[in-house]
Amino acid sequence: MSLAKDAGRRFARRAPRSGSGVPGSSDPTRHGGDPAGTGGPRGGGGPAGGGGGSPHGGDDRSGGRGPRGGGDGPGDPGAAGGTGPIPALPPVGASGPFGRGTDGAWPTHPGRTLLVLAAWITTAGLALIAAGRLVHLDDAVAWPASAANALTPLLYLPVYAALAIGFALRRSRLMILCVLVAAAHLVWTAPEVIPGNPDEAGQGSARLRVMTANLLYRNAEAGRLGQQIRQASPDVIVLVEVSPLTLAKVRESGALAGYRYSEARPEEGAFGAAVFSRFPLSDAAAPEVAGSMSLRATVRVDERRSFVVYAVHTISPTSGDYARRWRAQLDQLQEEVRAARLPVVLAGDFNATRDHRPMRRLISAGVRDAHDVVGAGWTPTWNADMVMFPPVLRIDHVLASPAFAITSYQVGTEFGSDHKPVTVDLALR
Repeated sequence: MSLAKDAGRRFARRAPRSGSGVPGSSDPTRHGGDPAGTGGPRGGGGPAGGGGGSPHGGDDRSGGRGPRGGGDGPGDPGAAGGTGPIPALPPVGASGPFGRGTDGAWPTHPGRTLLVLAAWITTAGLALIAAGRLVHLDDAVAWPASAANALTPLLYLPVYAALAIGFALRRSRLMILCVLVAAAHLVWTAPEVIPGNPDEAGQGSARLRVMTANLLYRNAEAGRLGQQIRQASPDVIVLVEVSPLTLAKVRESGALAGYRYSEARPEEGAFGAAVFSRFPLSDAAAPEVAGSMSLRATVRVDERRSFVVYAVHTISPTSGDYARRWRAQLDQLQEEVRAARLPVVLAGDFNATRDHRPMRRLISAGVRDAHDVVGAGWTPTWNADMVMFPPVLRIDHVLASPAFAITSYQVGTEFGSDHKPVTVDLALR
C-alpha cells in the first residue's frame, strides 16, 4: 500500500491531474486512470484520488472521494476535479515586493536603503551640531559654530523628514535619535515664534518710539527709508552703516527735517552710525571697540528722566578673526549694561540671534528683547534684498532696560538695504 502511494505521488508531480486529460485518449492519465488516482485497478479510486475507476481506466463518477477530499490526485486538497495544479501561495506574513515581513519591517530595497542611509547621515550630523551647542563648543570654536547656531530655526528642519522616514519604515533607533534632536530644536526655537504679552504703559510714563535701520553703506536707494520714517514718526532714530552716500540720501528725502538733535558719524565703509532725536542729546561718544566704532549718547526725555541710547553694529562673525572681534564687542556691551547708572536702549544690527551665547549673555545682563516681550513671532530682518530667498534671520534688535515698558514691535519693509527697519514703542516709567 505504501509503495502504491509513493508511486502515485511521484507520477502526479510529472503528469496532469486526472480528469484533465483529452477524452478518447489511450493514455490512462488522460482518462483519469491514474494508478494512484481515480482509475486504479481497485475500481474505487486511488488512496488520494477522487472518483472510482474501472479496470479499463474509465471514469466512474459514482466512485468515492479520496481521503483528502475533493481533489483528483495526491496533494490537491480542496480542488475541484480536473482543474490542474494550483500554484503554491506564500506563507502567511511573508514579504512581497511592496509588503512587509513577519516582523513588520519593509523588505530590503535599494531605494529604501538609500533613503534610510540619508536619514541617518542627516540626523547624525544635526545631532553632533546640537551636542556642540549643548557643551558650548562655540566658546572654543567660534567659527563655524556661530554660523550654525545662527541658522538654528531652519537648520534642524530636515530632522522632521528623517523622523517621518523612520516611522514609515519602522526604524526605531533612527526615530529615537530624531525625536531627541527635534525636541532640542523646538526648545530653542519656540521663543522665536510663540506669542507674548506686551507691557502696559503705567500712568505717568514717558512714551517714545524708537526706530533702527541698517542703511547698507553702498545703498543708493537709502532715501526710500524716508517714507517709513514719516509714516512711523519715531522720536529717536538709530542708523548704522551710515556712509556719506547713505546719509545724504536719507537727508534728501526730507524725513529728518523735524529732528532738532542729532549725532552723526558717517564713515566710508560699514561702521558709520547716527542718532536723530526729538529729545535733547548729550554726552555723545564714539569709542572704538574691537576695531569698530560704537556710538552712544544720553537722551533727556524730560527734567526727571533720561536714558542712554547705543547705536550697535557689531562685525559679522564670518571667520575666526571676525568671530573673536564680534564676541569682544558683545561682551563689551554686556559690561556697559551691567555698569549703567541710567536705563539703556541698545538698537541696531547685532549680527547675532538669540541662538548665540554672547547675545543671550548680553540680554541676561539686564535688558529685554522687545521682540520677545511683545511676542512678535517669526519676523526676520535679514537678508531683505535677495530676490530668490526671503529674509531668514532676525539680527536687528532693540534691547531695553526693565525701566521701560515695551508696548509694541514692528518690522518695516525693504528699502534697498539688506536689512529691514525695526520700530518699537517704549514707555519710560
